[in-house]
Amino acid sequence: MQAVITLGVLITFSLLGFYVKELFSQLKPAIPYLLALIMLSMGLTLRGEEFYEVFRKPLRIIYAGLLQFTIMPLLGYILAILIRVDEKIMYGSVLVGSAPGGTASNVITYLSGGNLAYSVSMTTFSTLLSPLMTPLLTYTLIGKRVDLPLASMVLDLLLIVLLPVVAGILIRRVFPRIRHLETLLPYLAVFFIGVIIATVFAVNSERLKELSMQVFILVLLHNLLGFLLGYIFAKVVGFDRTYAKTLSIEVGMQNSGLATVLALRYFPPESALPGAFFSLMQNLNGLILSIIFRRL
Repeated sequence: MQAVITLGVLITFSLLGFYVKELFSQLKPAIPYLLALIMLSMGLTLRGEEFYEVFRKPLRIIYAGLLQFTIMPLLGYILAILIRVDEKIMYGSVLVGSAPGGTASNVITYLSGGNLAYSVSMTTFSTLLSPLMTPLLTYTLIGKRVDLPLASMVLDLLLIVLLPVVAGILIRRVFPRIRHLETLLPYLAVFFIGVIIATVFAVNSERLKELSMQVFILVLLHNLLGFLLGYIFAKVVGFDRTYAKTLSIEVGMQNSGLATVLALRYFPPESALPGAFFSLMQNLNGLILSIIFRRL
């Protein structure tokens, strides 16, 4: 039933984003609040002990950071060369690959039945590393310098991810009966992700008109190969299925909004196309992947 609802929401909101874009484009400022609300609902399903279990093996988090900042930047660079896209598009592709993990990865992990505590820990770790790693990778791969807004990134991480999750855990502890709502929470998360997808469609509708088949293939392969290689490298080191699913999602989903902003700030406007389209593609693919992972 959840799979049917997920696909229905995915198709419905994708179409709404195209055909009612005036409405959904106005919801852009609400996206952080929607994500925070989703994270709060996910926190209601967690116990503090689950984070303790994750932190008992910190090498898993470090390994995830290593994969995040090797697989995705190299994929962005190599695919751009193989597909022979314009140099400006390559800049955007490398920026997307060099960005930290995105908040949406936590939502998709939750819907996939992955380890949410591990996902939140990985997102936090890669975000804290990104002021060093993102400029280093972009300069190494394409010879361009970028600067990240560290303070605003940490503040967003705190307000959108960490505080809502902690609040959810505390509410569950104070009101234990609230756990009976857990069966409804995945549907709530799917609905809000649908609204976010429609908003991304609406906000980027003009940019998407400029999308060539080359850019479409580039972004699609970048995202899908990120998912695939994340899963493979998780199994290589002996992760169980739950951790492997989580690592796959974290590697494949990027903070594409940050990459788009950086592209517009430092490079020609065309460089923002990969980031804008990746934002849409990773949510669409992520929802489909969550259906597959749920069935594993």
